[in-house]
Amino acid sequence: MKSSRIILIIVIIVGVVLILTRNAWMPKLVNKTNKNNITNTQTANYGPITITTKKINEANFTGVTTTITGSSQIAIDMQKYIDDTINDFRNQANNEVPDMRAQFGANNPTSNYEIDINSKYIKDEKTESLVTSVYTFTGGAHGSTIYKVLTADLNTGKILSLSDVIKPDMQSAFTSLVKKDLIDWRPEGSDAPVVFPDSVNSLTFDDFSNWSMNSKDLIIYFDQYSIGPSVIGTTEFPIPITDLKGFFK
Repeated sequence: MKSSRIILIIVIIVGVVLILTRNAWMPKLVNKTNKNNITNTQTANYGPITITTKKINEANFTGVTTTITGSSQIAIDMQKYIDDTINDFRNQANNEVPDMRAQFGANNPTSNYEIDINSKYIKDEKTESLVTSVYTFTGGAHGSTIYKVLTADLNTGKILSLSDVIKPDMQSAFTSLVKKDLIDWRPEGSDAPVVFPDSVNSLTFDDFSNWSMNSKDLIIYFDQYSIGPSVIGTTEFPIPITDLKGFFK
């Protein structure tokens, strides 16, 4: 009888210890599981971004384009931009080229429209960007090139504008800094400004819609003719991160 009571007491003590121990580690397990679920939700839409090229050879224009594959928002939006750009160019070529060929001949440069689209991917610790340049030739002496750049927060996938990065009260100072650096810019072999001062001085913060970042620089992209003569082409203008202390949110 006495041994039975001892065994019963031991069983009760063991049971209490197990319950107390379970209560101690159970919340930690729940919190860890919830944390993992949140992380998975934040990254569920992410995957690799793949960029491939293909030739275009249609009745009224030729060229090269990139195809962007990926589930992130910048990949989806940039591919839509590329598709829309090609469709618009196709409509223009189909409307204009047949009449030009009838007037000038099929082999005349004026009658041969061309579009070349190139894209590159940039990834930083906090952001990722897709930079696309679009060259079009529609007759004349030469073509023109423009940029489309999309930058997103690497953690949330949200597409960012520069106002999401630069403090509101520092945007005017940022614009002044960019203008000064552009006017002071001297590419190798040049001893004079290569930009049009009037064009640069008319820039506003909203004109910096195409931008990306890497570990060293914030890069602003300018279309051909937007800040200078055609000879400088398109411009990828880096602003050192070290010059922007106090500017970032």
